[in-house]
Order: sequence, then C-alpha cells, then structure tokens
Amino acid sequence: MTNRFCYRLVASLALVLAAAGQGRGDAGLVAERPADDVRAVPTDRGWMVAYTETIPGTEVEFEMLPIPGGVVRLPVGPDDGDAAFVEVELPPYWVGKTEVTWAEYRRYMALDKAFALLQQLATLHGQGEAADVFQQNPQLASKLSAKRAIDAAALGVDAVTAPTPLYDPSTTYESGEDPALPAVTMTPFSAQQYTKWLSAVLGRDYRLPSEAEWLHAAAAGQPVEDATPDDLDAVAWTTDNSEFVAHEVGQKTPNAWGLYDTLGNAAELLLDAVYPDGRPDLTGKKVGWADAVAWPREGDARIAKGGWYDAEADQVTLAGRMPTEDSDWKSSDPNLPRSPWWYADYPATGVGFRVVRPLDPIPAALHTKVWDAVDPTVVRAVTERLREGRGKLGPIGEDLPAVLEELRSPAVRKLLK
Repeated sequence: MTNRFCYRLVASLALVLAAAGQGRGDAGLVAERPADDVRAVPTDRGWMVAYTETIPGTEVEFEMLPIPGGVVRLPVGPDDGDAAFVEVELPPYWVGKTEVTWAEYRRYMALDKAFALLQQLATLHGQGEAADVFQQNPQLASKLSAKRAIDAAALGVDAVTAPTPLYDPSTTYESGEDPALPAVTMTPFSAQQYTKWLSAVLGRDYRLPSEAEWLHAAAAGQPVEDATPDDLDAVAWTTDNSEFVAHEVGQKTPNAWGLYDTLGNAAELLLDAVYPDGRPDLTGKKVGWADAVAWPREGDARIAKGGWYDAEADQVTLAGRMPTEDSDWKSSDPNLPRSPWWYADYPATGVGFRVVRPLDPIPAALHTKVWDAVDPTVVRAVTERLREGRGKLGPIGEDLPAVLEELRSPAVRKLLK
C-alpha cells in the first residue's frame, strides 16, 4: 500500500465522517433551561448539559460534561515559565468526565480480529460455496451486512487502522486489567484513530483535546497558575498515595466542573506537539483553538498533561508537560518498524487520554489533522505494517456494530471454518 493510497483513504473518510457527524449531533443539548442544580452551558442552539454515551453493540458507557467557552492564556515560548503568551478563544465543548478506560478502549482493540475476518470473507466472496451462501442468505446479501462491509472495503472506503495485539501485555497491564482502569500505552496516533472510530460509530465528532481546551477544563475556568489545589492528595494519584499503580477512574474528588483525575492517575495525550523553539509568531495574539494547536511535524514529540501515578507531587501540576519519547518508549519493541499503535516501555504505562466533543462538527479541513497521522514517520510505519499484514484497515460507520454482530452469526462462522 502506497502513501498515495493511504491519503486517498483519508480523503474518502472525510466524506464518510462528515455525513456521519450530522446524524445525531444533538445529544447533550436541551431547548429549555434545566433546573438550577443541573450544570448547563447556554448556547445559541440551546443548553449544553451532561449526557451519557453507550458504545453500540455493548453495555459500555462513558459520560460527557459541558464546558463553557472562555479565553485561555497559553505560553508560546520553549519554556513554560516564559512571559510570552497567546490568548486562545474557546467556544463551548464537552469533555469526558474521566479518562478513557480499558472497557472503552478494548472495543477498539477488538477491531483487529474483526477486520481480519472481513478480509477473510472478502477473499472467499465469489468463490464456490461462499458465493452460494451470499446469494441464498438474504441477511448476508443485503441490509447492514458483512457483505456490505466487504463491498465498502472494495470501493476503498477503508477508514481506520485497528491496533495490533499487544506484544507484551504485562507491560501495558502493569497496573492490572480492570475495565475501570485508565487505558494506557497507546501512541498518539492510536488515540486519534480511537476517536475517529468512536466518531463514526456514534455519529458525533470526538477527538483529543487541544492543550488550551485541556487547560481550560482542568482549571475549571480559573487562571492555570491558581488552579492547582492545595490538597493534592484529595484529587490526584501520585507517588505519595498510589502505591505505584494506576487506580480506577473517578475515585478522587472531581474539580469544580465535575472532571475526575485531571491531575495524577494517567497523563493525558493532546493534539499538540512540543515545538523546541516555541511559537513566538503567536505572541500577543488572540486566536481560535485550531490556530493555537502546535500541530505535529515530522519527529515532534507530543504533549501529555496532568502528571501520573508514578510522578512526584511537585510534578503533578496543570502547567507541566510530559513530552512523548518515541525511541525510548519503544526501546523494548522487537518489531521493525516499531509499532505505530503501542508503546512498550515505562513511563508510557502511565499515559492515556480523554476525549472532547466540540459543539459544532469538526471542519472537514481538520479531519486528517485530528484523526490521522500527519507525521511522515508514522505514515511510513503504518504503511509498512499494513503492507506486511501486521495491521488491519477496515470500513467504519454507524452500521459497523451491525456488521460486527453479523460476523458472529452462524452463516458467517460456517464460511470461516
């Protein structure tokens, strides 16, 4: 698979997801002002309120909380202590009440096996007994079926890469495998692909937060320098109280806007990269969220915020940044190229993410930036893995859960014996 083909897939996906994102976009919006004891954010489209999503085909839920818009002062120099700032104007948005858990992330991990079955079906389609089954079974040959998914794949509407199985689960699950633990050790690319998949199956746009959005939500509207609590033990898991493992999400005291674990437990990946020379061209300006993002270039480290369970208390601050270190965090990975989906080494065992949903759909011009790899190094690694069969591309959309259900049907299992 060539780079050119990968980019064609991305372009096709933009159209698919633009349509999907328009389907059920009103979740979390109500027309009437809620009761005084309900947190709500006014907008010109109604009142934003908390809402719960269920991942289709499962009983797994996660909650999204409304965040009012505001202006955030973001440092633009190479050092957090620099006096130079850009003002970032944020519209209202929703943010995950907790970090993404293993219960949620494992549904995305399961796509590797599912896409392998679709590829197997695609090979069988039109051959001998398999062709007869497709022709004779109307449930397979029509509706939201496995055959439809195969046809979509044949047309090039392949949208998301499924992460390969873990090389060494003992590293990833260093804190255990409890579904309520924060999911960790995925690369920024894998986290972005998760949000792409989630957006497609739910029909609403989800993505990683920008640094400005993360700071605004974590500080609950206060100036960042004033927002780190005096009693860190009450809100964060650090080396002082964690016993050097992650804990189930939502066990500490939430911040003033109801968010749990913004400090400690797992550091949280963002859209932003670390620019060694900072962003002085933005000094003194007021810009929108997308213009303030330090979009990754080739080789740039990504930012994780909030500290984690194996960080000292003085390192667990809202202002601090934890840059990703791909070469060090993959040093134990025996594969070449090394996995674009997983990290293999400490401290990635404490790096996860939470999701954001903007009030308005993500502009099509930003789809590739928020959901896909733009770093050529990552694109090359993914392309090589797919060419060698060590990764899976598969079609996504709101009908994917139905397709996956049909993969478990007796008729399909008969084909795959």
